[in-house]
Amino acid sequence: MLRLPVAVRAIALAALLACEGGASGAAAGDAARRTTPLTERWKFVQDDALTDAAAVAADGTGWTSVVLPHTWNRSDAASTAQTGPDSKPYKRGRGWYRLAFERHTAPANAWLQFDGASIVADVWLNGSYLGRHRGAFTAFRFDVTGKLAAGRNVLLVKVDNSTPLHGDDPTAVAPLGGDFNMAGGLYRGVSLIETPARAHLALGDHGAGGVYADTITLSPARARLRVRADVEDDRTQRTGLTLRAALVDTAGRTVAAARRTVPAAARARAELALDVARPHVWQGVDDPYLYRLRVDLVDRAGRLLDRVEQPFGIRQYRFDAQAGLFLNGRPLRLHGVNLHQDWQDKAWAIGPREIDASLALVREMGANAVRLAHYPHAAHAYDEADRLGLVVWSELPFVERSLTPADCKAGAPIPPAFLDNLDEQLREMVRQQYNHPGIAMWSIANEVAMGGTCRGADTVTPVLRRLHALAKQEDPGRPTTLADFNEDYPIVGPMFPVLPTGGITDIWAVNRYHLWYYPGGGAAFGAALDRFHAKYPAQPLGVSEYGAGAALSHQTDNPLGGLVGSMDMHGRTRVVWQPEGYASHVHEQIYAALARRDYLWGTFVWSMFDFGSGTRHEGDIGGTNTKGLVTFDRATRKDPFWFYKANWSSAPVTYITGRRYTERAYRTTDVRVYSNAATVHLLLNGRAIGTRAAADCPQRTCVFAHVTLDEGTNRLEARGMHGGATVVDTVQWTLAPDNARNVYLAAGQIATGLVSASGHRYGSDNFFTGGQGTPLELDSPYGPRFGVRVANVADARDAALWAAVRHGTFGYRIPLPDGRYRVRLGFLEPDREAQPGARRFRVDAGGTTRIADLDIVAAAGAPATAIERAFDVEVTDGSLRLDFVPAAGEAVLSNLAIERL
Repeated sequence: MLRLPVAVRAIALAALLACEGGASGAAAGDAARRTTPLTERWKFVQDDALTDAAAVAADGTGWTSVVLPHTWNRSDAASTAQTGPDSKPYKRGRGWYRLAFERHTAPANAWLQFDGASIVADVWLNGSYLGRHRGAFTAFRFDVTGKLAAGRNVLLVKVDNSTPLHGDDPTAVAPLGGDFNMAGGLYRGVSLIETPARAHLALGDHGAGGVYADTITLSPARARLRVRADVEDDRTQRTGLTLRAALVDTAGRTVAAARRTVPAAARARAELALDVARPHVWQGVDDPYLYRLRVDLVDRAGRLLDRVEQPFGIRQYRFDAQAGLFLNGRPLRLHGVNLHQDWQDKAWAIGPREIDASLALVREMGANAVRLAHYPHAAHAYDEADRLGLVVWSELPFVERSLTPADCKAGAPIPPAFLDNLDEQLREMVRQQYNHPGIAMWSIANEVAMGGTCRGADTVTPVLRRLHALAKQEDPGRPTTLADFNEDYPIVGPMFPVLPTGGITDIWAVNRYHLWYYPGGGAAFGAALDRFHAKYPAQPLGVSEYGAGAALSHQTDNPLGGLVGSMDMHGRTRVVWQPEGYASHVHEQIYAALARRDYLWGTFVWSMFDFGSGTRHEGDIGGTNTKGLVTFDRATRKDPFWFYKANWSSAPVTYITGRRYTERAYRTTDVRVYSNAATVHLLLNGRAIGTRAAADCPQRTCVFAHVTLDEGTNRLEARGMHGGATVVDTVQWTLAPDNARNVYLAAGQIATGLVSASGHRYGSDNFFTGGQGTPLELDSPYGPRFGVRVANVADARDAALWAAVRHGTFGYRIPLPDGRYRVRLGFLEPDREAQPGARRFRVDAGGTTRIADLDIVAAAGAPATAIERAFDVEVTDGSLRLDFVPAAGEAVLSNLAIERL
């Protein structure tokens, strides 16, 4: 596909006539191929009932004026205004676009190009139906030679993003599922392409540019490039056409050139070889050097008929199952992120400015690779990735399933039209993106094993083998891959059939969410990877997804205090607290496991940015996946962003975590600083707290343990010494007098900021050793902090303090100034079927038993009934030790309060 720089597009836009349609004969580019953007003065209506005939006859009166890119889902599918269970689904249906424009002459050769229309587009020009394109993410063209009038023209487009219910629905194309929204509209550009003759570089080539270049051999002394070009010419007897190829360096010098005569045919291919002495290779972010590859089509008289010019990087990739990835013979570990094309309050209707801003944040963080999930992104995204040196994972939108649920239930086979369209989307992706040096692999699927069986039949692996074969046919030089979710999944259930997909593609990767969707920390994560590596020893392995949700308004005192995210041992989805600090904990744990496994060719964080997902109602935002390292609007870098920047970037980083947890619950806290400095100094209200050298900060994480805050305002300052430069970061926290003197703790809960009816601020579970924190109602419609009903606690503010328990054999070591305190402990029996005597335990304070043989059911008279016990203690060594020791069953605790007397 022809790709124009932004400046050239701007020139073309400025040349549009100030008439109804806005398009003139002025064009951008060279004298051979003229490309005129058609982005302004469109009329739009979203109307599911409007018929084709009525739309063709309409003049657009009453329709809304819009500018491309456009989607009708800007606000409903990409808004963070919705919260919790009240989130509304976004509108899916049909939208109509009408453009009237002028052309002074009827060109010899003209094509309409659509860069992206979701999901299905039907197109009419001057009342004549041009055709349909099915697929939301790739470009497509229609030949309008002889249909484009000299004068006024009317372009009409129907775009449909309706949810497919059956396999014969027009929108029943991949993706049929996915944890992301499918915004509707002409959300990328539309343009008119003209050439002076019917002979041209193949504009009918699946939306591609008709030119394909490969690095065949490479050494420091010489590189050989193979350039293949396809020519279309409806005058099949034409002779004397010649292709000229040239490689031009950044100084404008032609470093290699070749020419070849084109056979006389309606469609002909010519192959040329370019030999480059002392090639300057594209070396990723270290040196993303780009030549310009120019291919000209000229006639016998030397007249230029068409030209395609693109950036081109000389490079070769090699994947090794034991040693990972090599770029131009040099080992390269991919530190990548996943990226959707979604943007807050814009949805998919974004342009170069938004793409550049997103990728600039990727590079700022130090990532060297992007997985453009889960579909082909805009052409500019690949251009910019090439320019920045980012290695790209390019992906086909084959996600979750190959049958609609209704067809699966009915036992219908995969529709042949679905498979044919998958093939077409793959061809379009590969051919349109072929020449990008950053693209290292073609991904043919994401998590398709999740819906991979239908009535016991395997509906996925035969499709994967078919797509792998087609991808190798289209591009033998790049490996295929896929992202697997189900293989050896830790939870067995109907969503997770045993359907191995490893071994099908050249390389592969896994989506794993330890500490989020299922238990097990870094050690369990690493062990799972080792099992995969042993199971498929000849197949290079990567990690395509890992991560955790992070809600900015959700904070915690201890990320191990309770359950978070969607961690439900029964495979159910729950809405629960998603502390930013817990996300940091997950990334620290998982990254440590990844860093120790040299056989991995790359890892990709899920995800770089929050994005819209109508199926999600979690954290503090409705309809949004909150696993981004940066917020949906790209405005706030969350704490884990700085963890990766400290580890991946050479830029100086010194950053105090937990800055959004401003009203602190506890007087004593650990302070974490992400830093790549040689030394980090921490100060509190001007007082020196301590110093950490780089050797004391594994994974660039400096921990200052047991920092005692002052009552009132606390200004923490971290000073990172980076050679001759000092980076200073500050945060300000407050500690209320009540919390400076006393301790209020919600056992088993990871949430902080709970305020009781009496006005006491409770922190999350903290200072514990042993036991496990568990919410009481896993089936609560809005998480364990909501819907909990304790028999004798009526006030919802206090009921929240009984929403979880710490259970097992456990203790607390609570830092306190010396003095006399009253300890109040809250208990309830969480098992609603429990009988007296089934659970008995004692509570020791400082080694002395203060509550002996407690039987909650017997004392309360029934399960789920709150009781309190209190006693006084004397603290003499700066901390209070509490131990909960079972005699029968497990000990449990709901909350505690320790108040200074």
